[in-house]
Amino acid sequence: MNILFAGRLVDFKDPVTFIKAAQLLSKNMIEPAHQFVIAGDGVLLEECRKLAFGYKNVSILGWVKPEKVDDLMIHADIFCQLSPYENLWASTLISAMKHKKAIICTNVGYTGTYLTHKYHVFLIPPNDHVALAEAIEILANDNELRRILGDNAYSFVQENLSVKKIAGQIRQLLSQSLQSPEGSAVYSD
Repeated sequence: MNILFAGRLVDFKDPVTFIKAAQLLSKNMIEPAHQFVIAGDGVLLEECRKLAFGYKNVSILGWVKPEKVDDLMIHADIFCQLSPYENLWASTLISAMKHKKAIICTNVGYTGTYLTHKYHVFLIPPNDHVALAEAIEILANDNELRRILGDNAYSFVQENLSVKKIAGQIRQLLSQSLQSPEGSAVYSD
C-alpha cells in the first residue's frame, strides 16, 4: 500500500502523527507492508526526517512541484489529511477526493459536519497515531471500502465543490443582492 501525506510540514497539518503511525506499522518488520510518502516543506521538516530515520519505507520528499503532488496522488492507495483544527477546505483533501482516493481524515472543525465516516472518508481523532495506524490497516485490508470511500468522496466534490456549482451559487447570490432593496442601495448614487 502507498500511503500519502501532502501538505505543509507544520503543527497545523500534523505530519508527526503520520510518521508515528508509520513507525508503529513498520516496527519489527523485515519487509514493511506499506510505503509512506510525505511531500511538503515547513518548520517540522527536520523533525520529520529525524523521526523517519532508519525506516526504509518512509520517504520525505520535501517541497515538490504541484505536478509531482498530482503524480503522487495518482499512485497513492490511501491519502491522510491530519490537521488537528480543520480539513474541509484543504486543497490536498479536495485533490484526493477528485482522484477517488480512500482518505483518512481527522474529525475536527467542520469536517464531520460535511463528510461522513466510512462513507466519504475514514474519520479519526486528531493527534492519534494509534487510531491512524488502525485506520490504515482497516483500509489496507478492505479493497471494497477503499473503492466506496473514493467513489463517494469524488461524488461529494462533483456535487458540492465543482466550478459549475460554485459559479451558480455566486450568480444566485449576486442576483438576489441586486434585486433586493438592500442590495440595490449599494449601487445607487
